[in-house]
Amino acid sequence: MRDLREFITAIEDRGQLERVPGADLDLEIGGVSSLARQDALDAALLFEDIEGTLPGARVLTNAVDTPLQVTLALGHEPTNDIREAVVAQKDRTADLETRPVETVDEGPVLENVQRGDEVDLTAFAAPRWHAHDGGPYIGTGDVVITEHAEEDDRNAGTYRVQVHGPETATLNIRPGRDGDRHRQSYFDRDEPFPAVVSLGHQPDLFMAANQRFPAHVDELEYVSAQRDRPLEVVEGEATGLPFPARSELVIEGTVHPDAEEITEGPFGEWTGYYGAGETQQKPFEIDRIYHRDDPIVLAYNNVPMTATAMSTIRSGAQLWHQLEDAGITGIDEVTTIFPGIWFQVVSIEQQYAGHSTQVGMQAMSLPSGVWEGRITIIVDEDVDVYDLAEVLWATVSRCDPAEDLTVIENCVSSRINPRMSPEQTASGDHTKSRMLIDATKPYHWKEEFPEDTRLDPELEADLRAEYAELLSTAE
Repeated sequence: MRDLREFITAIEDRGQLERVPGADLDLEIGGVSSLARQDALDAALLFEDIEGTLPGARVLTNAVDTPLQVTLALGHEPTNDIREAVVAQKDRTADLETRPVETVDEGPVLENVQRGDEVDLTAFAAPRWHAHDGGPYIGTGDVVITEHAEEDDRNAGTYRVQVHGPETATLNIRPGRDGDRHRQSYFDRDEPFPAVVSLGHQPDLFMAANQRFPAHVDELEYVSAQRDRPLEVVEGEATGLPFPARSELVIEGTVHPDAEEITEGPFGEWTGYYGAGETQQKPFEIDRIYHRDDPIVLAYNNVPMTATAMSTIRSGAQLWHQLEDAGITGIDEVTTIFPGIWFQVVSIEQQYAGHSTQVGMQAMSLPSGVWEGRITIIVDEDVDVYDLAEVLWATVSRCDPAEDLTVIENCVSSRINPRMSPEQTASGDHTKSRMLIDATKPYHWKEEFPEDTRLDPELEADLRAEYAELLSTAE
């Protein structure tokens, strides 16, 4: 699939899209999206007929919540099975090949171009997602494309975009990100920092943009390789930066190094809190807006206490690949439980004393889970890591807290961590502790560990077949 409209058609054909007319930008779109996810509605929501916007402007939410949606977006064999999706993405994650993009002169995104006094970002669908957000946010599932001022180095990242006026927005690019490095390369030369922001695109672009790759990997070229055909891009009139030719909506502009800062945020983070509070940002001054007729904003609404298939599939696949790539043997299954990197579960076939500890320490330290991870649980291969009830059963029955629980202090974190005290956040000491739970049978006497009472798999299959009608009524 080349663009968001082809993706929407694909999920609608498979019964995973609901059209929602008339919702208000102020809290209703965010609230309905949150409730749909909490109630496990397996459908993306396409909000239409939104009052106060350009006629035809739309918002798509909950579009990467199910395994089917994610596998369709990534070009895998479509499946509703989370394990199949994780395995497919693990194999894909091992491949970091890139392929050059193709620069073209035309594309649907150029159907309408706003210049000069025509520029009006407020005409497009920018919801206020949470009650205490600092304003409307048009960029939550976005792709921000930047380049280094001197080096051959391009990046596509996801940074939230708040609307402050017709020609003004803010890009919340946190320190340490590639976009921050690019911005600083221009500020060091006392030059404006150029950027283009795609606000509607096939979700594989969004997933690549908010994934952590090595610095040398160009996300646009990575997507080209994953699709096995070049991503078509056009160059911005004002900056010359490339952006997808089939995007729905793109804004182009600059951040000036001497500009007076404005207040950005707060914003409801993926953690379920307004963790970072207000920030001070130099404004992003918009020179051009490019958009298709009836443009669709791709949004990623953060909902506390829920996990999307995107976060589970991507984080689990990355961690699995990185464990194996580090030379760790005996890895059976890997997943992450809500919301993604916070809670890791790895099942292993124990091969030597200390094996489970080694796996746990590696899982906490690898790039896929180092930033905001909290809890890592290691279980035996007979435990289904995708079944939280089984994981908890193994934890309470095979873990002795005095022997099997380890707390590691002074681990890396960030200012969005809601557990850091205000003093710690202000000081810049953005660290936390991590907990490792060894829920495997003790290696030295695992053969003598009491046998469990679970049904034999063959007997279970026979009984489910024979009593299918009875058991179906219990679901």
